[in-house]
Amino acid sequence: MAIFSKLTQSIIYFSKVYRVPVESENGERLGRVVDLFVDFEDIYPAVLAVQFYDRGYYFYCDWSEITSFSYERVVIRDSKSIKIGKTYSREVNESKEPRHLFSDRLDAMEIVDYPGVAKLVLDKQIVDMHGKKVVRVNDIHLVKVGSALRVTHADIGVKGVIRRLGFDAVIDHLSKRLLPKNSKYLKNEGAISWKYVHAIPDKSIKKHVELNVANEDIENIHPADLADILEDLNLQGRKQLFGQLDPEIQAQTLSEIDMDKQVSLLEDVAPEVTAKIIENMDPDEAADVLSEFDDAEVDEIISQIHDNEVQEEIQELLDYDEDTAGGIMSTEVFSVGASDTKETILEKIISEHENIESIYDIFVVDDKNILLGYCSLAALLTRRENVVVSDIMENKDIKYLAPTDHWKKIALHMSKYNLINVPIVDEQRELLGIVSVDDILPWALNEK
Repeated sequence: MAIFSKLTQSIIYFSKVYRVPVESENGERLGRVVDLFVDFEDIYPAVLAVQFYDRGYYFYCDWSEITSFSYERVVIRDSKSIKIGKTYSREVNESKEPRHLFSDRLDAMEIVDYPGVAKLVLDKQIVDMHGKKVVRVNDIHLVKVGSALRVTHADIGVKGVIRRLGFDAVIDHLSKRLLPKNSKYLKNEGAISWKYVHAIPDKSIKKHVELNVANEDIENIHPADLADILEDLNLQGRKQLFGQLDPEIQAQTLSEIDMDKQVSLLEDVAPEVTAKIIENMDPDEAADVLSEFDDAEVDEIISQIHDNEVQEEIQELLDYDEDTAGGIMSTEVFSVGASDTKETILEKIISEHENIESIYDIFVVDDKNILLGYCSLAALLTRRENVVVSDIMENKDIKYLAPTDHWKKIALHMSKYNLINVPIVDEQRELLGIVSVDDILPWALNEK
């Protein structure tokens, strides 16, 4: 295409276009390229306009008015087509739902101001959806598609840095002479496909430009991986990404994040919003989070929880020190009656499994929730269908602990008796909860 007549390579690097002179067809100097406005609704965004700067002012010209685009200069057909502005105003139609980066909650025929793509991602933290990590963008790759130009990759490699410094030709020449052919520098461009890029806006991006970082790709990431991503972001990026998630995903992710970062994520959140997140957490984990807030804030958040049972469970857990069994235990315990059969217990497991963290042992209680004994799930599964649990449960020398017992005592107890979990009971032997190995492990790992 004539517009790219001076560009023989297939990939165009933004770093090489930056600061290139912009001219009119009659040779009038108009400024220098500083950014590109792109169609963020496309997975591989097409360039809509070229932004340039001259003597204190920002201008842009629609791509359709560009007659020549190269690393030497950009030529505009008619200087009268130039518009002034730092952002690109575009009418977004309800019939065209944005698919990438920008919010999909746009009214019909709304005018939206887009930032330049370099302003949005260059030298910024982004979430690499493919690698499930936070990376920093050093350059932007574009390709020629007919007379159009499309963004295809975010460059996160060393080559991008060297290219921006202007040393790429020298370094590439030396590398080919001195490095082996299979060296990482020569083979790896260090770029990620744009379809995996999710940008996190900073304060320099206008508030009314909402980035859709909470799409289904983000929410399909495992909470542990999502927690790693959040912890690698700066505080603003962390809040931006976390705030766009569904409350259930927020709850699952919050459970995986370091305590100090948990508090920072919730410190500016309205009590009713925090309550929705807390309500989706296991009561013991919710109590751990709330223990970092002052009493007035805790009372306000708990008052916004609609489920009275959840309210009571969390409040009870908050009454214990966080390093004791009462502060660590999970109140979600799978318990059955002494007269229950294998068949009824298995039906109960099917109906309640979503609310139970794990079922290694089945705890047998009476109608006052007094612990009578326990039976392992494996023991139950190997018995006949009509067996009654009281006939196979262990009811002698039951290993249990009190809610005030320190976590170290729990750890020693579990190690001594080779337990996966231990029931926690009060003075009347009422079953209050269980502490599992998973609950103790974080305390043991953090021990100095």
